[in-house]
Amino acid sequence: MEYYQEVTLLPDAEIPVHFLWTKVFTQLHIAFADRKNKTGCMDFAVSFPEYAAVGPGSKLRVFADTEGILQSLELKLILQRFFDYVHITQVRAVPKNRIKSYAVYSRYQGDGSVHQKAMRYARRHPETTYEQAVKFLRQKKDKERFPYIQMKSISNQNQFRLFVQKKLVDSPCEGEVGTYGLSVRATVPEF
Repeated sequence: MEYYQEVTLLPDAEIPVHFLWTKVFTQLHIAFADRKNKTGCMDFAVSFPEYAAVGPGSKLRVFADTEGILQSLELKLILQRFFDYVHITQVRAVPKNRIKSYAVYSRYQGDGSVHQKAMRYARRHPETTYEQAVKFLRQKKDKERFPYIQMKSISNQNQFRLFVQKKLVDSPCEGEVGTYGLSVRATVPEF
């Protein structure tokens, strides 16, 4: 990914940052899905420069291989409804001399609720009671904390948390990117 645009969320006393994430990321997801439906490929990836366990921060970078592809996304048009609450930079080249490392931003999906897992665990381990399994799995789950963006499904209107996991790697790697701009393999530069 050679070019990027940075989006900075500008919360205020009435509009908190997590609300802005919901709105902005939903619009990006729709634009990414629309682009993938029209072209058959996903040309964009995202990163969160202020990523931390407590949240994704207030900045988002959208990456593409060429300046033209990124300009065709028309990020300012997509986010025009939130003009008072976002700052969007021009398309810029990734500063090669400032790259610290590379990162994979992926979607983390836990597999089922603690109660479902506890019932299955207790069945497979007869020496463990259901209550012990719940306690064990809750402790384990507490260690797996990832920042998330609250989303709402357009198809069924259900709310869900889009958990984002970050993994640092030493060298760039190509891979398929989904319509959230996240991937299990593709890297983006960290600078």
